[in-house]
Amino acid sequence: MYKIIIPKFLMVGSLGTITNATLFYILVDILGYQPIIISVMGFFIASIQNYTLNHLWTFAEMTQNIPISIKYYIRYLCVALLALGVNLMVLQYILVQYRPDPKVLAHALGILSGTIINFLGTRAWVFNAK
Repeated sequence: MYKIIIPKFLMVGSLGTITNATLFYILVDILGYQPIIISVMGFFIASIQNYTLNHLWTFAEMTQNIPISIKYYIRYLCVALLALGVNLMVLQYILVQYRPDPKVLAHALGILSGTIINFLGTRAWVFNAK
């Protein structure tokens, strides 16, 4: 089962990352907005996209009789917020210590750092078949 779920989860996460990173690049690297604020905004937009795709595709076998709902989105959001905390700590650390250009590179490393937390929490608490 994990052989099928993990690649799907990573594909959905990749789409969310593309959405998030595109917004980040345009608003921070091109327009000069604050990185942390834009990262959080992009996170919320990508979280809605990711929850929906994970519900309908990644964990479809587990959610066949469960409609997309605010209740499960809030669960998803709680797990994603834990991952976001790790993401933002890594982002801030890299921005301060290494000052990369473009800053979107630090942003991508931050997102990668939260992926494992996000998968495990999502699998165990949000889309758990039990």
